[in-house]
Amino acid sequence: INGSRNEETMADSDEDIFDDSERNSFSSPLATQSHIGPSDENNRSAALFQGHSTTSLGNNFSAKEYTRLLSALSTSAICTSSHVQLWVRVPLTLQHLQAYQLLLSRCDHSSHIGCMLYVCNSLDAASLPAIVRALHNFLGGGNVKAVSWDTSVFLINKKGYPTLSKSHQFVFQLLFGRLGRTLRVLVEGNMDQNTAINGGDAGGSSGGNTKRLYYLQYLRHLRSRTPLPSILDSEEATIETPYLDHLQSPLQPLGDHLEYQTYETFEKDPVKYLRYGEAVALALEDAIAEDRLRYLGSTTTTVEQLNTMNRLAKLAAESGGYVGEGAGLLNVGEDENDITVGNDEEIVEVDIHEVTIMVVGAGRGPLVREAIAAVSRVSASWMKDYRYDLSPEEALKENRPSKRRKAIYAKVIAIEKNPSAVLYLKSFKAGDPSWNGGHEYNPSSARDNFFDPNADANEDAEGQIIIPGTSNVIIIGCDMREATSHPLLKYMIQNPGSRAEMVVSELLGSFGDNELSPECLDGVQQCGVLKENCVSIPQSYTSFIAPVSSARLHSEAKNQASLPINSNEGPASPSSGMQRAMETPYVVRTHAASQTHLEKGCWTFSHPHHSDVSNESGECSSAEAARDINNDRCAHLSFTDRDRNAGVGCGYGAFDTGVASMSTALGVTTSSKDTPITIHGFLGSFHSVLYESPPKLKKGKDRSSVISIAPSTFSVGMFSWFPLYFPLKSPLLVPPGATVNCSIWRRSDDGRVWYEWCAEVESSGDYGEERTLWSVSSMHNPGGRSYHVRL
Repeated sequence: INGSRNEETMADSDEDIFDDSERNSFSSPLATQSHIGPSDENNRSAALFQGHSTTSLGNNFSAKEYTRLLSALSTSAICTSSHVQLWVRVPLTLQHLQAYQLLLSRCDHSSHIGCMLYVCNSLDAASLPAIVRALHNFLGGGNVKAVSWDTSVFLINKKGYPTLSKSHQFVFQLLFGRLGRTLRVLVEGNMDQNTAINGGDAGGSSGGNTKRLYYLQYLRHLRSRTPLPSILDSEEATIETPYLDHLQSPLQPLGDHLEYQTYETFEKDPVKYLRYGEAVALALEDAIAEDRLRYLGSTTTTVEQLNTMNRLAKLAAESGGYVGEGAGLLNVGEDENDITVGNDEEIVEVDIHEVTIMVVGAGRGPLVREAIAAVSRVSASWMKDYRYDLSPEEALKENRPSKRRKAIYAKVIAIEKNPSAVLYLKSFKAGDPSWNGGHEYNPSSARDNFFDPNADANEDAEGQIIIPGTSNVIIIGCDMREATSHPLLKYMIQNPGSRAEMVVSELLGSFGDNELSPECLDGVQQCGVLKENCVSIPQSYTSFIAPVSSARLHSEAKNQASLPINSNEGPASPSSGMQRAMETPYVVRTHAASQTHLEKGCWTFSHPHHSDVSNESGECSSAEAARDINNDRCAHLSFTDRDRNAGVGCGYGAFDTGVASMSTALGVTTSSKDTPITIHGFLGSFHSVLYESPPKLKKGKDRSSVISIAPSTFSVGMFSWFPLYFPLKSPLLVPPGATVNCSIWRRSDDGRVWYEWCAEVESSGDYGEERTLWSVSSMHNPGGRSYHVRL
């Protein structure tokens, strides 16, 4: 349905431009379409409007009357009880973009009003940077549904076929890189009579008589060019599609158990566990270099067995640590990369160093598998470097091997509170030799000497020969903060030599600490199961925040008001209400959103806590260092005009240097040509250093492993975390050159942790001007009245 008016008759009019008959001419077709409905329930019918309010910035009567008409229609049953939407055609110019934003504000940012961008003007290189900056913000705040390309903007190549200028190609790539999975495309306008396509076939019935199929084919060609396919058609994109702009309440990690499907989704992440494996390997290498691992003694083995171990390590690394039931040590074939040479029966001596790795929140075991694989990889690499303790003659005389190598034997303690996940872990223990030191599982074996310091260095806890580079896993079902509830953990507390050298966890949330990682890891340390020199993976994590413009997210947040507080209670549960809906942070895969400024750090948590205070025995106590830790935080951040950057995109994904450089091309650094921004909230993200070697061990190399969802340092390919959206009850208008101030607090009491936040907009105060406060938000979630995470 195309509702349009002659703009010349509307210009600067102070008369009522819509009489009753004209209002009916809009509403009657809409009512009919609402009655018929779309052919597909997943699609929506669109009524396309074109009018004076998208071309005039003045507060004239006609613009307000046009707004009143759209507001009345968008709030009527025609739109609210059906799939009908109102789309406004907006030409791609700074003036029209700004006018549409004004229209949307007057219509209370209705989700039933959308925008169809109309590319109908030439675009030269000089004006492109300002358009890119305006378009970056508009894609979030403008509720963009479609883009229409007028045939007049196309150029004609030597063969007589349509093409676009470099500037328009850049705009196409920006639009589809951001909204390509939901954006609809239209070609309209008159045909150029002097082109080859007018002398040929229109391309079949799908092209009709307009012969615009060639224009669409060219747009499809642009859609197939790098990097769009990797953005829109990858496996990661397919997984993310159902989550686009879909608000999810943050997890209650200590109050609820994760579902099977949640584990399944997280474990598909191709980057996260790779980085965790790298971190464990780096920590093991540094531990042996600093002589922090207990020396068990030496064992003898053959070259053949070492080669087999190396192949198992490679297989474990390729399969995520799972070797498979019945694989055994002798069922692995030869490998061209065998690290040892010589007679397979040659006897070599291996020094065994023991490490205890505690995996807290083990889930279904991905971190356990990464730890097992890391132990195998590091041990295999050490096998390449052997040293001669004795000359061949001395070795023969004393009947001892002349070659000595070193390897790790790991005791891995997997702690998990979810009973269903514990059963899943036990199935691995029962079926995978790599979880049993390379041996078949023997359920009748005693576990009493798992940490016996007097045990034979050649035998593990089950009395079987220790195989260099292997790991033995024990599974404990309990809350990680209640280590004293299990006999083995009690033994570790009472025997300092048996405590863990490494604690590995994946407790991070979208905002870093929002799933209680600080409280959980502090609880583990307070129990006294960690050595003073214990290493935590992750070592540290920093929370970041940035303003976001997104009419879609704001509308979705308001829609949460009608949902039940407790979905398990069904209709009996009361609705959330608007206050609770707008004071709750949501996990969301941002799509129709624009992070308007570069993100800034709020605070950092580091683990474990170290103490310089000695206990009665003269030793530093790891448990005491974690006592009386206050994890409350606050941050007051200012986002100035200089922090605006189009390269951050929707707030999720890697920083786009191409868009960033284009938006500031030709030395454009002032805000005189920028359009106002509407801020609908803030996006929280995190950057975590899983492990970084001490400076003395780096030796000029980058020995660190990092994961991040902050755009400036984003881990490409990782999808386990989406940003955390902090909504604002009322959007804030940010004029060009203004500063956005954000204050956020992390608060807690005996049983809860929550966030409070507020924002304000003020003048920049440049050139000695006095700062003027233009708008403020209310304090959101004071005292945790609407949202908290249970301890």
